[in-house]
Amino acid sequence: MASSTTVKLASGLGAAGAVGGGAALSKPYLFPNTPTLKTEIEKDGWTLLTSSHSAAISEVLEAYKKEQQSPFNFKGDDSKASDKLLQECKKLYERTTDHSDKENSLKKLKRWCVVPKTTKERLDYLGVTLFSMDDPSNSGNESQDWVNKAKGHTSNAANRFTDLTTLETGSDKDNGNANKLRKHCSSKLTVKSTDEAFDDTLIKIKDWCSNHSS
Repeated sequence: MASSTTVKLASGLGAAGAVGGGAALSKPYLFPNTPTLKTEIEKDGWTLLTSSHSAAISEVLEAYKKEQQSPFNFKGDDSKASDKLLQECKKLYERTTDHSDKENSLKKLKRWCVVPKTTKERLDYLGVTLFSMDDPSNSGNESQDWVNKAKGHTSNAANRFTDLTTLETGSDKDNGNANKLRKHCSSKLTVKSTDEAFDDTLIKIKDWCSNHSS
């Protein structure tokens, strides 16, 4: 029969082994009450990709293929690209909110690991009410909202649309400038979350196409 000392020693080694094995587990499983990036992403109104989102996964991978440098460690035209994408996304969203690379992880998740949204859809979710994008019915005169915004869209304005043709100066140009700004805003409402410029475009739309400000 084994001595009590032997039994205690074996028990101690068993406990140490359990701890050692546990160290290999990811943090969410060791500390299940620690919030993960999955929780944060979903609270922010995004839907994480799952195997049931076949159309959304295909859309994401189409954008992924266009990247000169692959965001994850696989090519977009890989035969197992869909599975690999979901695996990489899972690694990211299981990270805890105190992860050292949190901000970069969230950025990748929102671009490559969620059901894509347009800027319009995202702004609707955020409760941002845009100015009307419809052509004016009043003899072609733009609304005062657009006129006022266009006046502020100068070459040194913060968060201005750098790809908007320079607006002209002079009160007689107000309507034409407002028209240009309205049409430019309208063209930005279909930018997708898979686009690198998505976040920047959201800010610009809020600043120049609505009464909201960033």
